[in-house]
Amino acid sequence: MHYFGLDIGGANIKWSDLDGNASEVPFAIWQTPERLPKVLATITANFPSDAKVGVTMTAELADCFETKRDGVKFVVDSVVASLSQFYPLFYQTTGNLCTGSEAIDNWEQTAAANWHATSSYLFSIDPLIDSGFVLDIGSTTTDIIPVAHGAPVTSHQNDLERLSNGQLVYAGVGRTPVFGISTEFQLRDSLVTIARENFATMADIFRALNETTEELDSNDTADGRPASRHYSCKRIARLVCADSEELEIEEIESISLQVKADFISLLARQLTKVIKLHPEVPQTFQTLGRGSFITDAIIHKSLSESASSVPTILPYSDNIALNQSVPALAVAHFRAQLDLRN
Repeated sequence: MHYFGLDIGGANIKWSDLDGNASEVPFAIWQTPERLPKVLATITANFPSDAKVGVTMTAELADCFETKRDGVKFVVDSVVASLSQFYPLFYQTTGNLCTGSEAIDNWEQTAAANWHATSSYLFSIDPLIDSGFVLDIGSTTTDIIPVAHGAPVTSHQNDLERLSNGQLVYAGVGRTPVFGISTEFQLRDSLVTIARENFATMADIFRALNETTEELDSNDTADGRPASRHYSCKRIARLVCADSEELEIEEIESISLQVKADFISLLARQLTKVIKLHPEVPQTFQTLGRGSFITDAIIHKSLSESASSVPTILPYSDNIALNQSVPALAVAHFRAQLDLRN
């Protein structure tokens, strides 16, 4: 028997199995939602005939759906229609897997449940490490989850509640527009206000600083031009209404470093908030996601102003594909565990 997990997001679909295989397929669901069944069928075309699938999602928030309830129903119906041969079950914030009809009936627990699957999985696979914080930085969002004895401290939360308590930060290292992170830059002895237009994304910032490869977040750049360091620098120059002929490369790098510092500060503040709300949780951090390369800096900045002990930081993997597909791996794992119990 083979087990696979799918994490169906608004911009990407990730899959993983229990053998260390993982991948991501770009799919902007808000543009062509009707293509989802076909895309899912293509992704799973080479799955073995005895495969079983677990599913989690965040795509229901896409603005092509009138409500999140409608989004959950659409995603569930698409999965059931295209993958019925794999007996798909859907993960919920109860920690359980359920059928498609149950997932729709209890849509609140099905919507955006991948954070719960990730944190439950990471702190359950090692009996010696069952409590701590998950810091998962993706291309679009960041999750900061306190976990005690193998389970999220607070479950059954929706995205609004998680935004309120700091456990969800709608900012990531890929698609997030730079103007959502920074408001002004120090440039040529002046403080320059940012152009509030989607001229560049965080992917451009880290690409310009050579902190990510050009292949990452290579789809749908702000100007539609290639996802290369060369074009990222051109996009960054437009943040101050200039172009790459008006700014020196050192100035573009300086802007990028300032944005990076603002990004670290934003996430460090939210991490501090979550830590203070959960003093009972030990300062052990499971770090993962596309932005795992920056998690250490965020943790150390968050803890630098307190008398905290030295944190234990446990990076999930050096493999980018595995790092960003943990929610899919988690639901594959729980799908297999369910069959073992039955």
